[in-house]
Amino acid sequence: MKNEVALDYLLEGFIDDALVEQCRNITVNALVQDNRKAASGNLFIAHQGFNTHGLLYAQDAVAKGVSVVLWDGDLDNRDEILDSISNKVLCIQCPDLKHKVGEIASRYYEQPSLSLNVIGVTGTDGKTSIAHFLAQCLDAYDVHCGILGTLGNGFINDLHPTGLTTVDALLVHKTLSDIKHAGAKHAVMEVSSHGIDQGRVSGVAFTTAVFSNLGVDHLDYHGTLDNYAAAKKRLFYTPGLSSAVINLDDAFGRELAKEVREHVCVWGYSLEKNISAYKDCADYFVNATAIKPFERGCHLVVSTPKGDSCFDIPLLGQFNASNALAVLSALLVSHVSFENAINSLSTIHPVDGRVEIIAEENKPVVVVDYAHTEQGLAAVCESMREHFSGDLWCVFGCGGDRDRSKRPLMAKVAEKYADKIIVTTDNPRHEDPQSIINEVLSGFSSLENVEAVLDRRQAIDIAITNAQPGDVVLLAGKGHETSQIVGDVHIAFDDRRVAREFLSARAPNDGSKGVLA
Repeated sequence: MKNEVALDYLLEGFIDDALVEQCRNITVNALVQDNRKAASGNLFIAHQGFNTHGLLYAQDAVAKGVSVVLWDGDLDNRDEILDSISNKVLCIQCPDLKHKVGEIASRYYEQPSLSLNVIGVTGTDGKTSIAHFLAQCLDAYDVHCGILGTLGNGFINDLHPTGLTTVDALLVHKTLSDIKHAGAKHAVMEVSSHGIDQGRVSGVAFTTAVFSNLGVDHLDYHGTLDNYAAAKKRLFYTPGLSSAVINLDDAFGRELAKEVREHVCVWGYSLEKNISAYKDCADYFVNATAIKPFERGCHLVVSTPKGDSCFDIPLLGQFNASNALAVLSALLVSHVSFENAINSLSTIHPVDGRVEIIAEENKPVVVVDYAHTEQGLAAVCESMREHFSGDLWCVFGCGGDRDRSKRPLMAKVAEKYADKIIVTTDNPRHEDPQSIINEVLSGFSSLENVEAVLDRRQAIDIAITNAQPGDVVLLAGKGHETSQIVGDVHIAFDDRRVAREFLSARAPNDGSKGVLA
């Protein structure tokens, strides 16, 4: 059953009072931005998007029965479009509409975020892992925790894929409403820089904001690293935010912590044993006083304001140890007891496509990871060195229509850590795959241990076939993804499925080099 909501209530404070009067006694039964989903009685929202303007689709939405068109922005034939529909439906201009859609949606869905402990997670790397680990832990010791992010929206064991890290503002608030009505107390949301910049999280009452790190990414969209960082920072100025959990091992994180400490309580987390240098950055500290890697995880000794403890996490790499500290901090901020927080952390399980291990006896170990930035690739390569003693094979590529500056930088990272490197295709989109590979190859100082293989399936086959037992084959860049994007076409391709196929086809081989104890 559709929810009928008074239009004046939805728009009061966002448009002139005189226009609000025109909205009296009018109700709408849904909010839509996609004309293909428009129906009778809807409010159609039309503003300038990244690629096109919503007003271009208003006539079709009106033909499908929408009651009101709410619009903003300029385009060449704006007046012509408005003249053609204003005698059929109420058309209202709303200044800065893009950043008000979320607040309008929040009102429509009865402000669901106010009834939830909403934790927003941002940063270049680690958002998905931190969000999913948090949801796992909160689910373990409390009423359900909802999640919105790269792998889908919903609940940890019932996710609905969306294709975006942060969906549009209407779906954000609808999902939060669904989560609330399902009985959840918490919601964890991955918050991308695009999502912040485009107003997709406006109107969300975040309780806590988590920052993982800042690396070079999305400069194709933001233009400069400063713009990218500024977008991330805006999450920490959300009205009503009470706490911030910030990685103090990150230079930008330390700057951010000092700045936002003026208006929120800051919990800083660090892998450093001695955190005296960070004393001005946070009100409370969570740090690891010892980290010891073992074959399938890490042993951590931690110090927190709520007590000290030692425990194991079934995750590889210091970056995952850092993610665990972020989760521990957010749990304590969310009033989970110290004992329950530690117990739940020790039983978390890896996230799909994030350092996901595929292994068979007497064969090389395959690790699939989403690392697609210089910083992310360095972190996962370092973790392979910490946990395994054999050679490291690195298979990676770079996506098309994305920041080109990171391509040679990722080559330098692979060259620093890997013994054997295969550069291949990722998601070329509208770029020539060979041209992308050539830009990556330009970053190597020597091509002695580097091979370029255009076909990703063939590249994976070569690595798994030639690696020895005890070696590690890292398939980086695509992680959980189940397709390759070529032009506008999504072609079925899953690194994990392909790796299992070639690993199973390979005959066992004795003489394993073994792993670190």
